[in-house]
Amino acid sequence: MLEIKGEKQGEILEVTTEGTATQDDLQKFERALKAKKLQEEPLNILFVFKNIDGNTTKAVLKGWKIVTHLKSIKKSAIVADETFVGLNENIEKLIPGVEVYQYPLEELEAAREWLREE
Repeated sequence: MLEIKGEKQGEILEVTTEGTATQDDLQKFERALKAKKLQEEPLNILFVFKNIDGNTTKAVLKGWKIVTHLKSIKKSAIVADETFVGLNENIEKLIPGVEVYQYPLEELEAAREWLREE
């Protein structure tokens, strides 16, 4: 399941994923990201991961196509529970120039505050 908030100009784009991400979820994310880029660039994005079961194969392949949009991101916060494996340096190398910081789920508001900072 994927939920997207903050699609208006000036708001932080928040993407919450719970369970398994599907190809439809990634298409929904891509549409929201494209629309947000038209409003403002660079942008900050918050990812929230809960009860992650993994990704479908098609979703992973679609995810690689979204990488081209990631250069429009200035900062990204990842807020996750213990089911999210976490960042590793390989993931961070895929999106050079983007500040990425990971927070535990209970620090969601701290992540939002960090993204609001200039």
